[in-house]
Amino acid sequence: MSTKLISIILPVYNVENYIEKAVLSVLKQTYVNFELLIINDGTKDNSIQKIEKYASDSRLKIFHKENGGLSDARNFGLERVQGDYVYFMDSDDWIEPNLLTLCIDKIEKENANVVVFGYFLDTEDKNGNLISSKPIIHESEVVNHENRNESVTNNTIGLLGYAWNKFYATNFLKQHTIKFEKGVSLVEDILFNASVFSSVNSIHFINKPLYHYANRPITTLIKTFHANSFDLYLKKNESLKKLFKKWEIDHYNELLASSLLLGIRYCANNLFAFKNDLTEKQKYNHLKAMIVHPETQRLIPFYKPNSKIDSIYKTIISQKRALLLYLILKIIK
Repeated sequence: MSTKLISIILPVYNVENYIEKAVLSVLKQTYVNFELLIINDGTKDNSIQKIEKYASDSRLKIFHKENGGLSDARNFGLERVQGDYVYFMDSDDWIEPNLLTLCIDKIEKENANVVVFGYFLDTEDKNGNLISSKPIIHESEVVNHENRNESVTNNTIGLLGYAWNKFYATNFLKQHTIKFEKGVSLVEDILFNASVFSSVNSIHFINKPLYHYANRPITTLIKTFHANSFDLYLKKNESLKKLFKKWEIDHYNELLASSLLLGIRYCANNLFAFKNDLTEKQKYNHLKAMIVHPETQRLIPFYKPNSKIDSIYKTIISQKRALLLYLILKIIK
């Protein structure tokens, strides 16, 4: 069994209700040779005080910095890691006790630079009680040049879209100068991983859910309206397009269509989900701009609906019926 050092980067910002569970899930790992880098990104609550009682564990290292956002905090940690492998974790989630063991075994067995694993989508109510736990894993154990057109699905793209379900070789990231793009929210993980997977010849998966992603009624990202959210999803799709072309994926337009339509639905719901300073006309104009955008109209014929709601969205967008979508969202908000 390997004895190499693993560096875990855990940015912390206003998560006092969740941070202790996250840290404990790391300290209870069956693989014990790790360092846990707690990056205090200018938190304004008692998050750090909640975990200071564990500071006697020499594997836990706390760093303090001015608030710069998630990407900046991760890069800050990446510059300070000492491990052979690096893992990025979110501070409001938790991990299975065998995550590190399975990841280091897999990455060394395959002589890989990165491995991807599944996760549990844990849906909670407003009181933090678990409603459901849905396992999400990949269909195959490896994607390579030989099977890429059969194995790369929308689920593949979904799994590639996060940093917290990846296990990276540190030297690989440094040799390719791969970092998170500072100042970018919502899509920072997929931009990072598009660079990663553009630099490898195969993707190895652990087909087990090892991470618990908490789906709570109100999240940090969606409770605030992001005026540039559609631009960010276009940026995400552009990075995916480059990746798909490098991997020579035949059905890349279908994958891009699903990705962009998912982004449009997120942006549309975000317009109405919470109060913002936009007038009704401005909300309508935001919707219209997304629907009539040339890239949206280019991709919509490739979109394959999976439900009646998907079909309705496709029809509305194909016909550029922004007013109808606006009225529907007003009714169901």
